[in-house]
Amino acid sequence: MKNLTAAGLAVTYAGCFLGAGYVSGQELWQFFGSFGKMSVPGLLLAVALLAAFGMMLLRLAQMTGIEEMDRLVVRKEWPWLRKALSLFECVFLFGVTAIMSAGAGALTQQLLGIPSWLGGILMTAAVVLIAFRGLRGLVSAFSILVPVLVLVTVLVALAALIRFPMAQAAFAPVSEGSFLMKYWPTAAITFASYNVLGAVGVLAPLGKYADQKKTVWRGVALGCGLLLLIALSVILALRVCPQAISQELPMLALASALSPALAYVYGALLLLAMFGTSLSSLVAVVTLLRQKFPLVERSRGKTTALLGAAAALGSLMGFGDLISVLYPLFGYLSGIFLLFMGSHYLWCRRREKGQVQENCQ
Repeated sequence: MKNLTAAGLAVTYAGCFLGAGYVSGQELWQFFGSFGKMSVPGLLLAVALLAAFGMMLLRLAQMTGIEEMDRLVVRKEWPWLRKALSLFECVFLFGVTAIMSAGAGALTQQLLGIPSWLGGILMTAAVVLIAFRGLRGLVSAFSILVPVLVLVTVLVALAALIRFPMAQAAFAPVSEGSFLMKYWPTAAITFASYNVLGAVGVLAPLGKYADQKKTVWRGVALGCGLLLLIALSVILALRVCPQAISQELPMLALASALSPALAYVYGALLLLAMFGTSLSSLVAVVTLLRQKFPLVERSRGKTTALLGAAAALGSLMGFGDLISVLYPLFGYLSGIFLLFMGSHYLWCRRREKGQVQENCQ
């Protein structure tokens, strides 16, 4: 792989956080839009944290040459803590699988009238079948969907801003957010925490391909700018079309309000993005478990099927409810591990300046 340019790193970095939950509008509304006038300050704080932790992570990978998530986050040889981090990552990825199944159920009900529980089960069954057959190369194909989905999302948002009077934005009702996020700073911090820790495994190997510090700074800054642009577009578009906010998939409801044909196009892209996110998450969970537990290696198929069944069962909670509970909880716990990563980074910075002699690895 060639060295990354700032633009290449920006697209890759933004792609780590852009998924079906983000562009569906549900995640962005719960964490930011539901706070009314404070949605923009909260979003700015979250993006600033994503930038700070992202630069820290990539620079840490550069300085240490470490690609393994547990060693990169936890500097000292504490096997129990590293295992706890690996277990937490498994639980997080499993939660993402359940959330995507719930999202697929909400989509099929909202667009086709199919019961949400049935849509979620069918989605999970398809994911398990492909994961069971080990077709992991298919996951990379879904990465193409993210840029397309982002482009369509922005176009839908722009169309809504043109179609609906801007005056409505000031009076759009503000829905109540999660009981775990009563204040906008808390929501912003938890949003940044679970997103960064969830992306460590993807971003860590990129450090060696960004050969200069300025590449990291510029790439992360550009990537966060893209995230901010998309989020602002989604939140503002939903505020001018308040009837979409009450739906499980607000941006799909917004597309339906603009054009039935656009709703089917957007829905198809969103469903494929959910499928790709769920598949990659489930495969990652099984892979991590196989690395840590020999028993899983000998019964990979059964493990995959059991995890899929559990995810389908968890999806019955509903897309919006799962996001309002699981993501904040993951955010709180992720913050603890990010403190360890920050400590590792500061130690390496001191080592780089010659203030300590011990190797930062």
